[in-house]
Amino acid sequence: MSSSVISKINLSNFQMKNGIYFPKDYEDLNKTEQKQRWDRIGKTYYGSQKIEQAEETSQLKQDYTLLTGRPGGVWTKFPLNKSVGSILEIGSGYGRIPLFLSKDKNLRCQKYYGIDISEPLLRRLLKCKQEYDFFPGAEFYIICASAELLPLEDNSVDLIISNCVFMHIPEAQLRTLMVEMSRVLKPGGTFVFNHSFHNKACPSHKIHNLVRILSPVKNSVYLKQYTADEITAMLDASGMKAKCSQYIVEPTQEYAVVPTVVKGVKVPFAQAINTRLKPSSAAMKETLAYGFSAYSAQLG
Repeated sequence: MSSSVISKINLSNFQMKNGIYFPKDYEDLNKTEQKQRWDRIGKTYYGSQKIEQAEETSQLKQDYTLLTGRPGGVWTKFPLNKSVGSILEIGSGYGRIPLFLSKDKNLRCQKYYGIDISEPLLRRLLKCKQEYDFFPGAEFYIICASAELLPLEDNSVDLIISNCVFMHIPEAQLRTLMVEMSRVLKPGGTFVFNHSFHNKACPSHKIHNLVRILSPVKNSVYLKQYTADEITAMLDASGMKAKCSQYIVEPTQEYAVVPTVVKGVKVPFAQAINTRLKPSSAAMKETLAYGFSAYSAQLG
């Protein structure tokens, strides 16, 4: 995963303000429903605002896991003590994944590019960098934008990471993003898309789809789920195989037959039912899994 070639970034259509790069058409982006929704969500995303409220003596500032917990899934397979030239994170949020990779896996890099549409989350990422100093010594490029068009040169990134993001992106935009990620990834580069695609076969999603179809306010983004074969085909169509010849698409270890929440209302006993699911066969795991991850074969 190491590389001596330094990636280049083209931010000619961006302007920096207080540590974040914004596109020159940021006012237009601010008018979109997607941007407004994620700015609202970002203000209190999974309680991450606690880092802004904590006093200097707070234990939270001494132990990052009190803020983030420890991510599971593919991240537990990530190798120790790796060094790369550049990392691109799609949907960086407040920095939960790079914090874990830097602190627990001792991943090092020379440049980190974090892209997210939510300005509040990116402000919090900068706060987390200040408090916990993940990827020490690296150059940081924090970009507030929609990720379909990446301001990076061809074959310029060693490692692309993303966590629980792609299910929030409409299919057409996601396919464009896949092509862009394939474009900027170096030949022989690595990617990890953890828990990034909702599973079409999952009973919980099928119930949710019915509720959403009958709802007067429809959000078609969340009506789209994928099979493992469809995810593989999307990666192949993006040109990823030319950069990374082998990759793995596998079901997550989170299973669900019943939605835990429907239209903002908790479903009684749903969480208890879902957590007791222990499918034994590969076929049942792929049916009941909440989602899929995709990652470079050399990672596992």
